[in-house]
This record gives sequence, structure tokens and C-alpha cells, in this order.
Amino acid sequence: MARDIAVFIGNKGSTASLEDPGEIVIYRRQQGKWRLADSLPFQLDRTGGMAGVRRQLADIIQWLGHCRVFVAQTVVGLLYKELEQNGFSIWEFSGRPADFLEYILVQEELAARESETSKPTAPAIVETGPGCFRVSLKDIQKSGSGLTSKQVLQPLLTGNYYQVEVLCSHIPPWLEVEWESGRLDCQSERLENGVKLVIRKQRCG
Repeated sequence: MARDIAVFIGNKGSTASLEDPGEIVIYRRQQGKWRLADSLPFQLDRTGGMAGVRRQLADIIQWLGHCRVFVAQTVVGLLYKELEQNGFSIWEFSGRPADFLEYILVQEELAARESETSKPTAPAIVETGPGCFRVSLKDIQKSGSGLTSKQVLQPLLTGNYYQVEVLCSHIPPWLEVEWESGRLDCQSERLENGVKLVIRKQRCG
């Protein structure tokens, strides 16, 4: 399961394209928190042609060790092919690591669980449209990942979203507090087997 996630970060602290200079940072989840485990400056060197790029990537892959989840703003062409052929799960995100690490962890752990059981299941977090997400807290709980509802939802609710639809057996207490305080624009609907909560981005003014 993905407990280490490598993120390529530019000079502004957000993800960057692998074509740009930056730093590969390995984040490790320990005791419910993400910590910086290691980092390595990286700038793609094309002077040696494709063979040179492959050698450079081989050195990076060796340095990453058992970490096989890689995140950057964009990964294309030979870079994507080399990482994919070496067993990496490749993600493209724009933003700071805190915005997406939990999301990726949930999806990776669910994928690992599905692979182990060979039973096809719907993803627990689905992007249904630009800025729109559907989250099944019940599926996440069943996955045995140990993630709390707050760890799963907060990265989405603090990021760039328009609407998050949450399926749960009951509304988490912390979310109810946020709703009642007016910090979240929510609507709830009682379902036969639980609750559907729709959270929309609040608009200024």
C-alpha cells in the first residue's frame, strides 16, 4: 500500500512539470500525518539524448527505492513511459502536496485492496466533472485504510472544488459542526441505507 508518495515540486512549493527544474520530495504517512522523508533536486538533462534521459531516470528510480507513486503537474512522453514501465502509479495534479496526498492515498489503497480480492468495486472518490466529486465514506471505511472522514474530505474541501457529494451512514460530527457554524454550504438527503450530503463552494458576497 502507498505510504510513501513522491512529488515533484517547483520553486513555488507547488507541483511542476518534469520538464522544469525542481525537487523530488518523498512524503511518508506516519501516525496519521504526512512527513517529509527525503528530497532530491532534479533537472532534466537532454544533452545526452534519449539514452541520457533514461540513465538519469534510472538513477532517480533507484533513489526512490520502494516508493512507486509519483506525482507531478505533468508527466509526458519518455518520462511517463519509463516510470510506467518500472511499475509506478503516475498522478498529475496542480497544487501543493497537502491538497492531494490523502486523496491519492485513499485511491491507491482501494486499488491495492481491489487487486488483492479481485473483486471489482467502484472507486470511493470519483471526479464527476470539473471541480465536482463524489465520495463514499462507507467504501473507505470498508477498505480498512484507517483513514478518518476528516482526513479524506478536508483535502477536497480546502482545495479547488465546486461541489462534493458525500455518501455516508451518518454525518460525521466534525462536518456537522462546520455546517451548523455556517462555514459550509450543505444540503442533506436521507437515503434508505444512509445519508447523501451535498457540499457546495461558498461564494463571496
